[in-house]
Amino acid sequence: MARRVAVIMAGGAGERFWPLSRRHRPKQLLRLASRQTMLEESVERVLPLVGYGDLYVATGVEQAPLVEKALPDLPPANILREPMGRDTATCLALALAYMSRRGDDPTMAVVTADHRIGRVERFHADCRAAFAQAESEEVLVVFGVRPSRPETGFGYIELGGKVAEHDDSHVFEVRRFREKPNLETARSFLEAGNFLWNTGMFVWRCSVLRRAMMDHIPYLARAADEMAAAIGQPDETVRLARIFERLPKISIDFAVMERAHNVRCVRATFDWDDIGTWSALARLYPSDPGGNVVLANAVTLDTARSILCGGEGTDTEEMPLIATLGVEDLVIVVTHDAILVCHRNQAQRIKEVVQRIREVYGDRYC
Repeated sequence: MARRVAVIMAGGAGERFWPLSRRHRPKQLLRLASRQTMLEESVERVLPLVGYGDLYVATGVEQAPLVEKALPDLPPANILREPMGRDTATCLALALAYMSRRGDDPTMAVVTADHRIGRVERFHADCRAAFAQAESEEVLVVFGVRPSRPETGFGYIELGGKVAEHDDSHVFEVRRFREKPNLETARSFLEAGNFLWNTGMFVWRCSVLRRAMMDHIPYLARAADEMAAAIGQPDETVRLARIFERLPKISIDFAVMERAHNVRCVRATFDWDDIGTWSALARLYPSDPGGNVVLANAVTLDTARSILCGGEGTDTEEMPLIATLGVEDLVIVVTHDAILVCHRNQAQRIKEVVQRIREVYGDRYC
């Protein structure tokens, strides 16, 4: 059996969770969903599948010391340091470069550090099914989740037929990937029944991913080879930075998955949610009688369907007091140096706020 490895992508800036998520301490290093950081939760889920020796965390160079501190049992060499953010395709090219130096062809699971996953035993079973599929065929495997609502913030996977004929099979061919839809299209996907949410988690043999890159985005495959040649050299940091600088930001979905024809989908039997915006907290925490999620010292009068946060998770000690009166459908987040107030329907646009803040104040509040 091929060696199995896991790569946790933990390099995002988490800007939609500003002002709690910052460049020096992004979302995946916050305790948003429990008393563990989201990265720690992800590591705990993956360890039964591969163990620390075959577990890798891809993160930015600025966050790498924080990752080392948070994960003292992870070998420092298993932290893949991205010189700058270039989205998931370049991140995975760097992962390929590291794997190629081992001289074998492992089967790689790619997971993220900012998802909420329930029924972990089913997650393990589905991962093993994906590993088996990737080891029996030269295919790229993606995990899809049955939609429970007409979500416009996720991408979708349109399923083809079952790969196996027996009734309990949950591995399917993929007809195509669909970008984040409008509400009407999302409703039609839900009614059709053969569309799944794209989790952005994958399994493949490293050699199969590299061939797919060579077929569909060859400059990235060549860049991965250059990265492999740079790793371990005295000037590794400088050489990797030069390679990253010239590469555009591009996701693995757009670069490879949407163009490839050898794609399979494991329809997940685990529970999944993308903790992508402040609005997602309404799915994680119970609401008060007014439909508010209150993770703060707060007094709410005539307030409905709002999210109030003054810190991480359920830790409310020493938080500033938030008082609301006669408001509804708001997100209010208070930190020691910044306050966010926005409509819940605009939570996807907080990255625009961060960009504007950066233009006015530089990195002071980012």
